[in-house]
Parts: sequence; C-alpha cells; structure tokens
Amino acid sequence: MNPANFKTLPKVDLHRHLDGSVRVATLRDLAVAGGFPLPSRSVRRLAPHCQVGRDCRSLADFLQKFFFFYDFLKSPWAVERIACEICEDAAADNVVYLETRFAPVLQATREFPMEDVVECALRGIRRGQKKFGVTVRLILCCYRSESPASSIRTVELARRYMGRGVVGVDFAGDEIRHPARPHYPAFRLAQKYDIPVTIHAGEAAGPDRVREAIERMGARRIGHGIHSVEDRRVLDLLRKHDITLEICPTSNVQTHVAKSYRAHPLKRLADAGIAVTVNSDDPGVSNITLTHEYRMAVRRCGLTAAQMATAVRRAADAAFCDDSTRTRIRRIIDRNWFSSRRRAA
Repeated sequence: MNPANFKTLPKVDLHRHLDGSVRVATLRDLAVAGGFPLPSRSVRRLAPHCQVGRDCRSLADFLQKFFFFYDFLKSPWAVERIACEICEDAAADNVVYLETRFAPVLQATREFPMEDVVECALRGIRRGQKKFGVTVRLILCCYRSESPASSIRTVELARRYMGRGVVGVDFAGDEIRHPARPHYPAFRLAQKYDIPVTIHAGEAAGPDRVREAIERMGARRIGHGIHSVEDRRVLDLLRKHDITLEICPTSNVQTHVAKSYRAHPLKRLADAGIAVTVNSDDPGVSNITLTHEYRMAVRRCGLTAAQMATAVRRAADAAFCDDSTRTRIRRIIDRNWFSSRRRAA
C-alpha cells in the first residue's frame, strides 16, 4: 500500500474542529461581511494570521491563531457557511465519514444563543451532505475555561439534537490551567442520557488526565491521549475498556507536545495494542488535509501499511453514528483498504 495513493482511498475523521477548519478565503469574506478590519484582503497575506508557521512553539501559540478570527464566526450565516464548506472539503479529500466538533458557547452571543448556533451548524451540514455526498455528524464541546453551567446546557442541547445530526459530547480547552472536576456533573448527565463522550486528555498534560477522563467522565474515546504512553497502568486501562485514541500527528508536532513526527508516540501506542486512529484536528489552522495526516503517520511516524488500514477500520468502528451508518462505512473501508492491501501483497 503506497502512501501516495492515500488521497484516492476512503477515509474516516473522528477529530476535526469546525472552527479550526475554516478556509482563509472564507475568513476574509466573513470579516468583510461583518465589518471587521483586516491587515490585508489578500488570501496569501492573510494566511499567516490564520495558520500556524514554523514559529509555533506551544499549544498557546497554536490557539493564538483562533483569537485572530474567532469573532468572524459569531453569526448565523458564518456558522452555516463553514458547516457546509467542511462537507465540501471532506468530500474533496475522499473522507467518507466525518465527525466535526465545536463549542456552541464560544460562538454564541446575546443575539445568537447556543441553540441557534447548533441549529445553524446542523443546517449547514445537512446542506453540505446533500450537495457533496459525504456523511457528517456533529459533536458538541463543553469548554474547560467556561462555566460548569454552560457545560450542563451543552449536554442538554446534545440530548435534544441526538439522532438529528448530533452524536456526542466532548470536553476541550486548556487541560493544564483548567481542571475538569467542576464539569463532572455535566458528564454524569451525559452518561445518564447515554450520550457518547469523547474527552481531550493527555495532549499537553500527563496520563493522569486520560485516567480521569475514563474513570470520572465516562469517555469512550480520548482526543489525542498521546501521553498515555508514559504510564503502563493507563495503557492497561485503555486496553481494558477498549478506548479509542483520536491521534492528530501534525497538530501535536506544531504545538510541540510531540518533538517531531519521528518522536511521536503513535507507533508505540499501536505496537502496544492501543486502538489508535489518525485525524486532522484543525486542518484550516494547520494547513493540512486528512490525506496528509495518513501519509505522515506512515512515512514519518512509522505506522506499517497494515497498522494504517487497521486504524481506518477502527475509526469506522469507534464512530458515534448509528449502526446502519457504521455498517455502510465499514463496508466501504474494508472493500477499499483491505482488498488494496491484499492486492499489494
């Protein structure tokens, strides 16, 4: 299986942020429409303000890019447009199933409440799915630096829209500066409602955050989780509960939570029998595609072709979709990835 052919193969992305996937040209258009000042209307000159470069040295540097453009996204037309365009970009990269996530509390305003934010995102996704023929579902993020009450509201919104495009909840934000404990009630509520949970953990902070996410917050999947490799007991916990890691190599390298692709623990985690998947995280900010991430996983991080194929299949298995959608996606993956591998052998 040649990584050069990954573009043509069907892919699954379980960890892609809606607000981190916006095209630079779209950000320019939204800023102009909203009357926001820009340093330039040239896409080329605007890109360094929206995308990370070699000067990125930390997660804080990475997140700084969002501060530049986030106010552009706080309107109904902006949310619906970026939700539709994420479908188009996924289809162009042969992503057959995508779960995109965002925190409605961050895009809400007094005139644009959280419920309307979710409605606009779902409307854009429905339009994009119909137009571009890709399957996209939405995960609602609770946010560490926001109030615990906002997390409760987010879970209640997820409950309301489950089966109508929303498939789960997440917990995102700075895991070093903002503890999870105040938000435990929201995730107990998610478990009560049987809403699937994925948690950002073990990205910038240590493996103890992964343990907390599983044991205290009911996580079925872990966003990133790369520091799990440092604790044998956490690895045992991941295997025991069959927890899937949503690995995003490029953003980990850009934020320096991994020193390089070659030093990235993706290969060690896969070799340890951990269920790993490969995802894009914030492709607009990172200026990448999922195809790029698959190629880096093999060429630079060291996954074998067999491990990459298994990771794609695992992504289909771990998706928070209904069983009929999972079966359809699994058949597409098996038909293309595993028959290709047999032919190559």
